Amino acid sequence: MKVLSLHSAGHDTGVGYFEDGRLRFAVETERLTRTKHDHRADVALRHVLAQECVDAGGIDLVAVSTPVRGALLRIPDLDVAMERVATGAAHHRTTCELLGRTVDCVVVTHEVSHAALAAHYAGHEDGTVVLVNEGRGQVSRSSLFRVAGGRLEWVEKDPLPWYGNGFGWTAIGHLLGFGKSPSVAGKVMALGGYGEPSARVRDALLAVDRRVMDDLAVAERVRAELAARPEFGRDFGTMARVVASFQELFTETVYELLSRHVTRTGTGWGPLALGGGCALNIVANSELRRRFGRDVPVPPACGDAGHLAGPGIYALRYLAGQDVAPLGVYANGAGESREAALRALAGAGLEPVPYDRAAVAGTLAGGGVVALLQGAAELGPRALGHRSLLGSPAVPGMRKRMSEELKQREWYRPLGAVMRGERFAELYPGQYGSPYMLFEYDVPEGVAPEARHVNGTCRIQTLGPEESRLHALLAEFEALSGTPALINTSLNGPGRAIAHTAGDVLDDFAGSGVDLFVMDDVMARRRG
Repeated sequence: MKVLSLHSAGHDTGVGYFEDGRLRFAVETERLTRTKHDHRADVALRHVLAQECVDAGGIDLVAVSTPVRGALLRIPDLDVAMERVATGAAHHRTTCELLGRTVDCVVVTHEVSHAALAAHYAGHEDGTVVLVNEGRGQVSRSSLFRVAGGRLEWVEKDPLPWYGNGFGWTAIGHLLGFGKSPSVAGKVMALGGYGEPSARVRDALLAVDRRVMDDLAVAERVRAELAARPEFGRDFGTMARVVASFQELFTETVYELLSRHVTRTGTGWGPLALGGGCALNIVANSELRRRFGRDVPVPPACGDAGHLAGPGIYALRYLAGQDVAPLGVYANGAGESREAALRALAGAGLEPVPYDRAAVAGTLAGGGVVALLQGAAELGPRALGHRSLLGSPAVPGMRKRMSEELKQREWYRPLGAVMRGERFAELYPGQYGSPYMLFEYDVPEGVAPEARHVNGTCRIQTLGPEESRLHALLAEFEALSGTPALINTSLNGPGRAIAHTAGDVLDDFAGSGVDLFVMDDVMARRRG
């Protein structure tokens, strides 16, 4: 069965193509346009349909998450579909127009698409409780689902108060003067590590009018009232206390909800999974792992970018009853050709030479920064070794250089790190790994200090030997430096989406302080 899977409207649009239960090709729009959170799904759709591996004329089914861009997919009864969704339907079967022909179509409710993707990363295990938690879905801001008897059951809508979902994070960001963009929550969360929870702030948050999520006038009144109070001032220390208090309240609220629904077994707790943008909250994710005493599956593209796959998974698994293969994280577009990389390097006046692992490790150990592009890009917002800036976490000033100078991010935001899985197992015996960099770990003082956040933790990616180039580079770097990890942050200049091609990398960094560019099997040093 050949299924086209789309996120066609809203932010973080993208398109995926499934054939015989496998995701054959996918791309997020922002990677093609370099505009963060881009809504122009038509760009991604044209790109996907033009790929040799996509049988555009043989597509059997189109699966699309809500909201739906009607001009892109001409669905004759779209109004009926949206009415059904608004009253709680998980999906609506219909048809659409694609490449001049009528194709079967299923409109999948936004929250259900998130849940299907999260359940997929949990292996669709019977009894799995899935929490979809985000700023705004189609009919809810948070929803609970359960995998039961081969079905995905919608258990509860909006079980969380305003301080337990993504709306709350956006509201706190707005209150503190960070705006309302989809990127705000990530910037705000980083403040929490610099503060301690305050009982006065917590009490004020708990006392907020419950209508704040649904009534704009109430929301604005509450914002003005809180902003006038000294405990919600905009000096850094006060903001850090506010965020630390909100984070504590958020984490406790999510845990309390899940503890009422996750199955208790004779040996502990049953399976659970997380979806929606709030599943990027590594503090909450890590605490849920600890409290439930088990791993908590989270898709790397748990936000709206995951809708390029979620509707297709739902249609295949829960409507057609077909198995869907596990999704590879390195499945965003296609790899760059050697010829294209060479052209880009020549255009930037850089001299390419064959990849030399020892030279790259030596550059990193000597305090250099390496831009690494290899193969297809990562799905989701995390750099996981295919579109990464790498640096030594043992070199003083490296965090400032990479985060503030090269990427021009806020000074207080932490950096993640990548570590070989076997070294992680030695350093963190008995702890679950983190292949998608979605959990935090305590880092002893003096170990990787430039990747260590102010609260003593680091967001670590655990890397297996199947990623042979970076895995071997980590081993060689450790042999030279004695440091078991590398700083790993996304490969993008200020305000831009993650670089997709060699040309994108050089557009962002050719004139910067990056010392070495690695593009699959070639590399080039910075001019001068």
